[in-house]
This record gives sequence, structure tokens and C-alpha cells, in this order.
Amino acid sequence: FICSVTNKKPAQASITKVKQFEGSTSFVRRTQWMLEQLRQVNGIDPNRDSPEFDLLFENAFDQWVASTASEKCTFFQVLHHTCQRYLTDKKPEFINCQSKIMGGKSV
Repeated sequence: FICSVTNKKPAQASITKVKQFEGSTSFVRRTQWMLEQLRQVNGIDPNRDSPEFDLLFENAFDQWVASTASEKCTFFQVLHHTCQRYLTDKKPEFINCQSKIMGGKSV
């Protein structure tokens, strides 16, 4: 998964789901959404280190699996920071996430 931001004015941020097939070193783009479409980030279980999580978009629900629980945590931190920086109106809800992801704030 990739969270990218353009350098155009105004900046546009997007979330891209990619897949790496076994035996390949390259990634294939599966789906892409604009950051403004993200409504909810669900870590599924804040008491267990697992790579699974769900993202709820304006018109879609998508289940994701990171390579590791640590990679999921890093993605959540980057995603949370990106939302705080680039979304002025409706920010997504982060639920069932470990507090360390949001800088110690309980969510």
C-alpha cells in the first residue's frame, strides 16, 4: 500500500493498494482512492498485533493485510499524519487502533 501526495497546488493525496505476486519483484496497482474519500480506518483489534485492517471509503469497504503488524503500524502513523496535514474538513475516524499509532492518544 502506498500513501502518496502530489507536489501540485493544491496538493492531492491518494491511497493506492498494490499487490506483489509470488516470485516477482514488482508491484501491481490494484485500486486507488483519494484521501478525501476515506471515512474510517479500523485496526480490528487494538489488543493484538496483527497485519489485518479495514478501510472504509465513501463508496467502498476494503479489507487489507500488511506484510507485518509493524508495517501496518507504520502505515497507520503515516496515514494519520497525512490526514491531519491535508484534510481540512472531514477527517476519517481511526477505530480499534493501538494508542502508540496516534502518538499516545487513545482511539
